[in-house]
Amino acid sequence: MKIFTSAQIHELDKYTIEHEPVSSINLMERAAKALTHTIIEDYSPRTPVVVFAGPGNNGGDALAVARLLVEEGYDVSVYLFNVHNHLSEDCAANKQRLTEMKGLKKFTEVTLNFDPPELGADTLVVDGLFGSGLNKPLAGGFAAMVKYINQSPARVVSIDMPSGLMCEDNTYNIRQNIVRADLTLTLQQKKLAMMLADNQPYIGRLRVLDIRLSPEYINKTESQYTLLEESDLRPRLLHRSDFAHKGNMGNAL
Repeated sequence: MKIFTSAQIHELDKYTIEHEPVSSINLMERAAKALTHTIIEDYSPRTPVVVFAGPGNNGGDALAVARLLVEEGYDVSVYLFNVHNHLSEDCAANKQRLTEMKGLKKFTEVTLNFDPPELGADTLVVDGLFGSGLNKPLAGGFAAMVKYINQSPARVVSIDMPSGLMCEDNTYNIRQNIVRADLTLTLQQKKLAMMLADNQPYIGRLRVLDIRLSPEYINKTESQYTLLEESDLRPRLLHRSDFAHKGNMGNAL
């Protein structure tokens, strides 16, 4: 399996949109359905859900998941952080879809002051603050939000990446400003940071969700890092007869 950088992941999304073709908002909906299906597998509709969404496409994913969970009968409260009064196009579209539906318990768009909700042990937090596009440590209000989530007894599911964790190098990251997820649902493929033991406390259990991004781009694009899988090894194994000699079966270093 190829391990792409955050820049390549962005290009993979863009290539899929241009060549499938599929609209950006419909690709986001595809991801949200995969995320929601997985959450439903692990958490019943009796679980109160609090969704924290950022202003970018990770937040758009979170808002779409919130809408789909409401449709499934979940009790959902949503907090959209829009402190700079600017949402990505798809995040804004999913905000409109969400706020127009019936059954949503609470929707709060945070532009200045924030009164955080109580997060109990029975609460599920869906972390959609920041995803694979993050390139610097979290600070200010977002860092405080992460610390509030981490000190709570709530269970946390992070979308794509735990907020605050960067895809590649976290050497100079601020560790206390990274969400500690119980479960990370990453999209399409693992990220390099997920291969490193130092980051395991933030990732929790990891599941990779196939959202059908372009196989053509994946096959033709070179990657600096790869992950060896069973599917890579099995075709290389020679059939071993009952009376085979070790010298007939190839060489190992």
